Amino acid sequence: MPFENPVVFVCGATGSQGGAVAHQLRALDWTVHTTVRNLDSPAAKALKTAGVQLTQGDWDDDDALRASIEGCDKLFLCLYPNFADLTAEGRQAANILSIAKAAGVTQVVASTSLGVSQLDAKVHVRPGSFMEKHLTAKKAVEQAVVDAGFKHHTFLRPAFFMSNFVEPKVGRYPEVRDKGTWTVSMTAETLLPLIDHEDIGKAAVAAFRDPAKFDGKALGLASELLPIQETLDQLSEAVGRPGSFGAIFMTDQDIAAQANSNVLVNSEKTMRSMSEYVNLEELTELVGSLGTFRGFLERERESVGRTYQVV
Repeated sequence: MPFENPVVFVCGATGSQGGAVAHQLRALDWTVHTTVRNLDSPAAKALKTAGVQLTQGDWDDDDALRASIEGCDKLFLCLYPNFADLTAEGRQAANILSIAKAAGVTQVVASTSLGVSQLDAKVHVRPGSFMEKHLTAKKAVEQAVVDAGFKHHTFLRPAFFMSNFVEPKVGRYPEVRDKGTWTVSMTAETLLPLIDHEDIGKAAVAAFRDPAKFDGKALGLASELLPIQETLDQLSEAVGRPGSFGAIFMTDQDIAAQANSNVLVNSEKTMRSMSEYVNLEELTELVGSLGTFRGFLERERESVGRTYQVV
């Protein structure tokens, strides 16, 4: 009996992570299913062109989820936080996992956050902060996967996205785009663990191809570790203005004063130690060579140009 390639349901295939997974799986000629809210969006059309099987619906549409997950062997679980209700992510995860289990899915690869590793290690996160709620929600997703009892599961815990420096995600960091500065509660010595979303896709595909090898693993994902200023230096070179971008490091007094009003202050302070939860040597052994920030900026030069109005 000829071998048939697996069938994978990919959550969020129109996003950067899910899109990377979907396109890399299609390059292997695996069958990929996903749900999309808008079948006419550019991302959905690109997926269709790549051969991804689309079902219109969202993560709260049980009928669409059942139709799309039916016949799948594997699931890539990657959900986005609902900033108005951070508990929604856990509910959606539990529902998708229940549908997947009933459909006969045997392996789940879930992408959460590197901050979950810090939560597990009891790193102090300001109680009641957005960061604490966000990481608790991500941890709940992982626990839901464990509780569902699939034959194989793997957790991918991405660090700071390289794509945060280009549209549309740069909207969370407008100071970088608009002023060429980045005021942070990290330190000059902090090594920022940067992850290329294509490397998330690479890790997910590696796990899908060898379920037993990756079973039960929780992998901190980063492509490269760079100091903050070096990150900005490389970005400034990519936009054609070398040396024009600068980091502004907040004092402890500044951080304390803004702790209750600035969401990013608490999350960035937590990121001071985030690089400690990435093992690049182990990661390279498991998934192969990883990208670099320079490589990302070159590959995404059109997005970089649009974001920073490069002439």
